[in-house]
Amino acid sequence: MCCLLIKCGLNRLLVFVFLSLSISGFSQILQPDRHEIVLANDEKSYEVIACEKQGVMLWRTLNIPKVTDSLVFEVAVLDTTFSQVWQNRFLFNASLRFMAQKYHDGKAYLLFRNITSKTRNLRLIELEVRSGTVREHIIKNIIPFSYFDMEVTGESVVIGGYFNYRPLVLLFDFEERVPRILPGLFNDHSELVQMKVSENNTIDVIVKGRNAERVNTLYINTFDNNARLIKVIELQATRRRAPLFGRSKALEWPSQIVAGVYGRRNSEYSRGVFVANINDYGEQKIKYYNYAEFENFFKYMRAKREQRVKRRIERKRVKNKKIRFNYRLLVHELISYGDQYILLGEAFYPQYKSTPGSSGMFGSAWTVNRGLYSYDRIFVGFQYTHAVVIGLDKNGNILWDNSFEIKDVLSKQLQQFVHVSVGEDNVDLLYVFDDAIRSKVIRGNEVIEGKELVDIKLKYENDETEEKSTTIYGLQKWYDNVFVAFGEQSIKNMQQEGIRLKRDVFFLNKLVVH
Repeated sequence: MCCLLIKCGLNRLLVFVFLSLSISGFSQILQPDRHEIVLANDEKSYEVIACEKQGVMLWRTLNIPKVTDSLVFEVAVLDTTFSQVWQNRFLFNASLRFMAQKYHDGKAYLLFRNITSKTRNLRLIELEVRSGTVREHIIKNIIPFSYFDMEVTGESVVIGGYFNYRPLVLLFDFEERVPRILPGLFNDHSELVQMKVSENNTIDVIVKGRNAERVNTLYINTFDNNARLIKVIELQATRRRAPLFGRSKALEWPSQIVAGVYGRRNSEYSRGVFVANINDYGEQKIKYYNYAEFENFFKYMRAKREQRVKRRIERKRVKNKKIRFNYRLLVHELISYGDQYILLGEAFYPQYKSTPGSSGMFGSAWTVNRGLYSYDRIFVGFQYTHAVVIGLDKNGNILWDNSFEIKDVLSKQLQQFVHVSVGEDNVDLLYVFDDAIRSKVIRGNEVIEGKELVDIKLKYENDETEEKSTTIYGLQKWYDNVFVAFGEQSIKNMQQEGIRLKRDVFFLNKLVVH
């Protein structure tokens, strides 16, 4: 009997150890902290800037009736535990409208434009995250350009946009306080792709344009911090393999790797991924990978549809023919991962709906009961289908690929939804939508943990969200393997004393990939 008990005990111990080891092999998304700000009726929400280990900055503009000619600018900084470091209010000109924000090296930068016809000057507000010290830069500008992106070098700010559909990039030095237009970019039929500051403070501006053969390609323009053009590299392109979009990453200076998507000549659709390795002399080694070559590119599809697609690919391969797929793919940053690089992209398509209208003889029309009715196509948004994750080495070889289904995401603007957290062995993919966090864990071509759905954690035990009241505004990488999700919720709590029965809140949730 004693031996039987010992044997049972050992079996239970072995099962416990096995389960513990199994669970430890998976990633978990923990939500250790939540911060709430109760919002009054019609009160404005907050913008969020994740400031690495300096904390997180919240800001908003307030409409105060007695202050008619000034903009009340409210700012607060929380540390990594959501404890408030400082809060303050500042007054600025009421004609300012927000354009962009950026964090760099302990400082947050907010860019505003003047909406009056008297001046087109830009205003850059520089905030020390820890101390709250404010410095204001007035950037004199006479060109009414539309905004594209902003980057900060520490010594200057680089602002890109378009004037008369032509790219224009402005560099403003913080000490000299003189704006300069970067040369060589103001060309017809070209498009800004990326502005990136390298570790040595040089500035890469990638532009898509047509080469001498009238084929789309990418031009990598490198400038120093004094707005001087150092070099221009034109990526090789053919009618069948034209680089459409790309991201760069510095290797050993001044070599770099550029990865992105390619397509036919001047097409809007991509047919695969290219990886270019460029050395000091501008010599290029470009490798192209058709979407049909990837192992997991079509995993977002239902199983039967995926199998049909793979059978089509195999039939073409047997006949020594290539099958071509056309996708719109939004490519994000190249991420360092040990001695590899991870390329992250999101596939999408524009969605429209038809509504009865009065577009007359020039509209699409159908005859219904002998009457003529016209229908107008209205843009609804960009429907996302899946994220693509590709592992590369510095020579441009693809080591592995994986995918992550994006469900129900429809956005009026193209933006990044899926984020990556890299660990020693695994790569975690996550995005937030509606009131939940969706995640997946991969290791190369393998799926370690399938798609998981975790609710946004509430503050108190008996809190409940009102139906369809959660609006998640965004998810930002914070520091290390930590992210911050933020938005608004209507919450009710009918049981706990000392807590409002109903409250509308702006919330911040700390997400730790563990």
